[in-house]
Amino acid sequence: MSENKWLRRTAAVLAAAMMLVPCSGCTENSGSEDAGKNDVSESNQINTSSVKLPKRTGKLTDEQKELAANNGISEDRYCADNTDIVNATNELLSMYCDGMIEEDFDKCYKAFPSFYRKAAEDENEKLGITNEKCMELIKDSLTEEFGDDMYMFASADSNRVIQISDDAINDFQSDISDIFDEEIKLDDMYNIFINYTYRGSKSKDSYDLEMQVLVIDGYVYLYDDYYEIYAESSDKTPADAVAAEQAAAKENEEKADAKKAEDSAS
Repeated sequence: MSENKWLRRTAAVLAAAMMLVPCSGCTENSGSEDAGKNDVSESNQINTSSVKLPKRTGKLTDEQKELAANNGISEDRYCADNTDIVNATNELLSMYCDGMIEEDFDKCYKAFPSFYRKAAEDENEKLGITNEKCMELIKDSLTEEFGDDMYMFASADSNRVIQISDDAINDFQSDISDIFDEEIKLDDMYNIFINYTYRGSKSKDSYDLEMQVLVIDGYVYLYDDYYEIYAESSDKTPADAVAAEQAAAKENEEKADAKKAEDSAS
């Protein structure tokens, strides 16, 4: 999969957060036990994408049935026309980009499945930042590179849409269960190439990214393999690394305070 500076759990932003949070997080969170935590009750109300895929109509031709069999796709799932999935993907991409620009976590992550959103929220908490702070960091990173007037947009390439085989879908569902501890039943799944464009007075950039699009209970979602990468490599995510560093720093501070108190007593 192509390198993606922003979408893969906004990797560049997490890298920035690793540098910023140990300092800014300590000052912002001091004196407040709730700082860095997210409103779980509110987030649980936002579990369903607003983009629903129209039901397919019509029967497959003999040629289409042969193509389905050759690609390991069951006839009831085989997509002969990708117009609907491309339109749905573009609608989600617009939601995602608007959420980034508006620093709106709910809008941005409503484009993703609820299990992915929950993982992102948990990771923000490990970083010691709120969802709102996460979006602020993303926007700051974008404006630093492209300018305060920056904007971004993305579109799906209708000529590069690959419907996933039945066996691959079963494997993916198993992976999701292992990584996110979430049982899902996919209606469908696609690999789609997306073009991302960033423009501003300071800079501009454009690149293609292959990503997954999931269909669950008739609703369409974007999906990024950020968490899969760390699960496969057994490496800690950037947030895990930050949490470990902060825990170590706190332990060292407590040891220093204890030693100081011991010296004063003697």
